[in-house]
Amino acid sequence: MNHFFNSRSKKNLLSLSSLFCLSLGLFLLMGIGTLFDSARAAESQSRTESNCTIGMVKDDKEAQCHVPILKGCTVAQFPGYDEPWAEASKGGATSCQFDTKKTDWKTAIVGTCEACKTEQCTGRFTVMFNCTDNVPSASPAFPQPK
Repeated sequence: MNHFFNSRSKKNLLSLSSLFCLSLGLFLLMGIGTLFDSARAAESQSRTESNCTIGMVKDDKEAQCHVPILKGCTVAQFPGYDEPWAEASKGGATSCQFDTKKTDWKTAIVGTCEACKTEQCTGRFTVMFNCTDNVPSASPAFPQPK
């Protein structure tokens, strides 16, 4: 009886492990397909970035910079999100963010850093843009030899 129970348990365990492996394999294949679809969608538009950088020294009260808005481009949205595809980063003891009163994401993008409390501080504001009108030709004409 004990032998029968062990044999049956092994068969059930093998069936469960096979089912688990099959399920895991299907899940991974679906995930990989989704990644490729997202990559294809991201490649369908030409994207570039624009940025501005602030440099400050200790006791500077506040500094701001304007991220250039590229001609023929619009601020991109990170796939799946409604917010602008933008990042504010800093170095040193300061706080940096996009100025919500001066930034409308169409005509003006302004980054502001608060007072610098260390010897040096930096702020960097980066914005991704969609530039579908400015996509260069896939096969540019090369000058012909003379």
